Amino acid sequence: MAGAGEVSVLYVDDEPEFADLVSYWLEDDDGTPALSVTAAESVEEALEVLAAESVDCVVSDYDMPERDGLDLLESLRERHSALPFVLFTAHGGGEVARDAFRAGVTDYMAKEGDPERIRLLGERVRNAVQQRRSAGGEAGDHLQYRAGMRDIALDAATNLMSATPDELDTKVLFTLETVAEFMEIGRAATYLGGDGEFERAHSWVADDYDDPLPAELSAGGEYDQWLSRVTRFQTVQYGDAGSHPSAEELVGPEGQSGVVAPMLSSEFRLIGLTVFDDPGSRVWSDEEVDIVETVTELITRAVERRQQQRQLRRQNERLEQFASVVSHDLRNPIAVADGWLDLARQGNEEGFDKVSDALDRMEQLIEDVLTLARDGSDIGDTEPVEIESVAREAWTRVNTRDADLSVEPVGEVPADEGRLASVFENLFRNAVEHGGRDVSISVGPHREGGFYVADDGPGLPDGGSEDLFEWGKTTEDDGSGLGLAIVSTVAEAHGWSVSATQSETGGARFEFDTGVESE
Repeated sequence: MAGAGEVSVLYVDDEPEFADLVSYWLEDDDGTPALSVTAAESVEEALEVLAAESVDCVVSDYDMPERDGLDLLESLRERHSALPFVLFTAHGGGEVARDAFRAGVTDYMAKEGDPERIRLLGERVRNAVQQRRSAGGEAGDHLQYRAGMRDIALDAATNLMSATPDELDTKVLFTLETVAEFMEIGRAATYLGGDGEFERAHSWVADDYDDPLPAELSAGGEYDQWLSRVTRFQTVQYGDAGSHPSAEELVGPEGQSGVVAPMLSSEFRLIGLTVFDDPGSRVWSDEEVDIVETVTELITRAVERRQQQRQLRRQNERLEQFASVVSHDLRNPIAVADGWLDLARQGNEEGFDKVSDALDRMEQLIEDVLTLARDGSDIGDTEPVEIESVAREAWTRVNTRDADLSVEPVGEVPADEGRLASVFENLFRNAVEHGGRDVSISVGPHREGGFYVADDGPGLPDGGSEDLFEWGKTTEDDGSGLGLAIVSTVAEAHGWSVSATQSETGGARFEFDTGVESE
């Protein structure tokens, strides 16, 4: 049992050694209030403890023999509907997290034996217990309501900032649900995007309402008044007169009220927005608008952090690939040059030509690696670029021999012109290398807003394309194997997709989906 000022925790885990570790670090923590831990090794034993003792919070593993952690939660909710319950598990990831929150867990954490992770678990337990205790006063009391909102903000900060990339979507959704249910409103969503186009990323709808918020928001549409102010970094308060006591301007669909808050990155760039909406046109307090803005900022930081983690992972992967090229691919021409140089010194003049070829090969490898390092970084600002003019200009910078180029009207796409040019240069060079000096190449529109590059050469190797864009993939003895990797990397940096198929003439056809309508 916990003493005065302590928080009593029931920790359930079928691994006694791990339970001992958790108990040690939780009880060793000098946080206030202190934690007192009782361990149980099964759902049945945990229910026996709960029947005999009063605890402030239950922390349970998920994957246990016979009955798992969610079985314990189901039994617990029948007797203790509001008792905080934290699922602490190494199993499953996103799917288990969704099931857990739907079942009514207070919190969800990935199970690790790291002391800092266990101390973070202790913070989560304290926050959950404090939030429950704060909710025990008189219903409707204004001070308690404000305290509850403050607790929600603290809980959201802890949840979102500690979320791994795989957990983030579930925890954002749980945060939306927690805030919306506390304020008793019907719908909430986040939207990600930019340039007047935003797609719904997370959506929560109360059981009383059938329709979620729209899947997309775009400039000039029904919700244009929201976007016109959000893009100026303003929080929008909409609804009937009196819905928002401090609102100077009320905009939005008739019969609804809500708050739309901009998601501003650390570089002060709009990356999305949140919407908290009530189809019943409720009255909003200034404190509620403040909490929406606070939670929006927390969600923004978490989303931005995930983007940075993914970007860092991509950069690390490229560094490993660069190291592979430098350590392996460059060794071959160096060895060739070294061998032929010895023969040249012995009077074999053919060796000088071989050394020259090896040096050219090394120069091409270095140039391609530098291109990948430059073009693989994320695209910043783009501008409308005319596909036809970029393709024709790229054609003049490639040794096309007797090849022929035809370009159909495509239109404009938002792009980095220099990197787009490198796409055409590499595809033209690839077509000539594989199709011969008199190959015919065409550029034209593909679907809405996309484009293609096709040739009448021998086609794809063995008719397949699954590994065509991998580093080092080449069928030429003197090829770097990086040309199509550059094409794929540039497309990815723009947010486009590229695929390879057989052309109508039996050659290769590369199709680019840009995701935007051409102008």
